[in-house]
Amino acid sequence: MSMSGDEQHRIHRDQRAVQLLLRIGLAVAVVLMLAGLVMKVASGSRESDGIRLFSIAAAASAADLTMALGVLVLAVTPVFRVLALVVLWTRERDWRFVAVAVAVVVVLALAVLLGHG
Repeated sequence: MSMSGDEQHRIHRDQRAVQLLLRIGLAVAVVLMLAGLVMKVASGSRESDGIRLFSIAAAASAADLTMALGVLVLAVTPVFRVLALVVLWTRERDWRFVAVAVAVVVVLALAVLLGHG
């Protein structure tokens, strides 16, 4: 079954939107991590404490919090990509890919919850 020009255009547009999502996520993560690094160096501190996911708000300093948020954005960007693909594949009625993507999201969520952040 061949696709019409409109369908091909929509699919291409949707794929570009997913690519843009990844680029924006990466850019935001890099900016946050660099800002945190600059803040850390400017404060004269050369140490950073490890921060667990579920206690990120209790970061020792604004610099540590900013860097941790950058890492968090970097980590969740692929999850947002999978969620976006679920939406796209649902629109295309490609149920096999929807099922696989939903399974991936469930596994990721369980890993975060069972891993205690």
